[in-house]
Amino acid sequence: MYMLEKEHAGKIAAALASSYFKDWINYFEKVLRATRSKRHKHKKDMLLAFQVKLARVETQFWDLLNEARGKAKLLHEKGNLTVQEQKELAGLEAHILIHEQLIRISRTICDGIAWRNLDYNRTFLTSSARGFGAGRVDINSKEFKSEFEWAYRISKALNSLVIINDLTRFLRVGDLTEIGDKAIFIHEIKKYGKDVKNMFTLQKVKGKAKISSQAKRLLELQRIAFADKAKVYGIEIGTRKIDIALKTNIDKVKQLIRASEKKLVVSENIEDCINIEVTNFKAINESKKTVDVEEIKKLSPKIQTDDLLLIHSNWDSFYADEQGNFLRAAPPYSVFPFSAKDCINLMSGYYLIKYTLNVTKLKEILKHHNWEIEERTEKDLDKELADFEKEKETMFTVKDGLYAHAPDETGLFTLRRGPFSTAFGSMLYCRLTMEYLSLESLLDILEEMYKNAAQRQTNDAYFPRFKNESEIWN
Repeated sequence: MYMLEKEHAGKIAAALASSYFKDWINYFEKVLRATRSKRHKHKKDMLLAFQVKLARVETQFWDLLNEARGKAKLLHEKGNLTVQEQKELAGLEAHILIHEQLIRISRTICDGIAWRNLDYNRTFLTSSARGFGAGRVDINSKEFKSEFEWAYRISKALNSLVIINDLTRFLRVGDLTEIGDKAIFIHEIKKYGKDVKNMFTLQKVKGKAKISSQAKRLLELQRIAFADKAKVYGIEIGTRKIDIALKTNIDKVKQLIRASEKKLVVSENIEDCINIEVTNFKAINESKKTVDVEEIKKLSPKIQTDDLLLIHSNWDSFYADEQGNFLRAAPPYSVFPFSAKDCINLMSGYYLIKYTLNVTKLKEILKHHNWEIEERTEKDLDKELADFEKEKETMFTVKDGLYAHAPDETGLFTLRRGPFSTAFGSMLYCRLTMEYLSLESLLDILEEMYKNAAQRQTNDAYFPRFKNESEIWN
């Protein structure tokens, strides 16, 4: 949705044609395969070594990225560029995009290490992601060296797996996340390792001594790790185990990926309201054809309809703003139940998997299953977007609690049955559009929500934990 506009799509397609980009993707495929290996899953030393290796590579990318950004800035400030300077600027911007995406892919691999070892605990992971993205990583800096030294110490002394948070996108609170046999601990490394903030050292703060806002957020996430529940606007929202085994359309997506190796662009209506289309840029490159996004679009089946369509794709994961915000609504592609090769092609964009949800048809299906639909007006949706834009600058500030800024989400529409109602918001439609959840499972989830509300006589909020949550992912 973010990256499918003509300008962005053209830039991504150009990056995919770069031999430099391809060489690094081949390297990352090997690293991803190693980090996903069952042989390495519980080897804390090996997983820490992988993180250091990725930190070294990321440092190299940051050096090249910052150099290109500096040169591009000078050209932008100059104005009235010559033809040669315009060509140079275009090359620099392509260079910048490639290195931004290589950094994102490296961090997505580290996110996979975190998700697997945190047992796909979305209550914790959703909460830990409520911070702005990390900036530059420099393996030679005193800050990084002190973080690594403490990660190594904790790993050796306590036999825990330790993740260096700045190498990830999802772990945005504290510097280190320690994962032991039965507990998670968050550590903040201060004064180049001379001062460590965690729940144990912060308990020693006495009298009227102040605890920083950053430390308060650390303690808040620590409580979430222990209690498996968070406070949102002062209301406790816990994790609820749901006795439903989720079903997905992953196998159908795999079949489409295999078909795209020969046909380049394939499409299928996998549900009455769901279409999935795969464009295989890797196969296009290997066939020596010019990567022209507009020409490739002509291979895509034309959908002529007045129905409301919601479109997402894996290219949306390329999105990040100036503060490092990214799409937090779905698991990283490094844990999807595809082969390492397919995962890296999803992460890099060599596969473009476009998911189209026909919202109009979905509403008809929901009505058929005894749900009433309360429509949203364009004004309602505009207001929700405006509220989000207002909040996004401060939503993840370290000055306030993790959930101090959580704008209400009214969703695409509201579902009602008797006194029960729920918004069809991002928690539901992102499961469909970005995790390939089956329509059958969506209907099962809604029925379970209705049943729980009827039993408890209240429409309470909770973090759902489905019984096969850990089995779905790799």
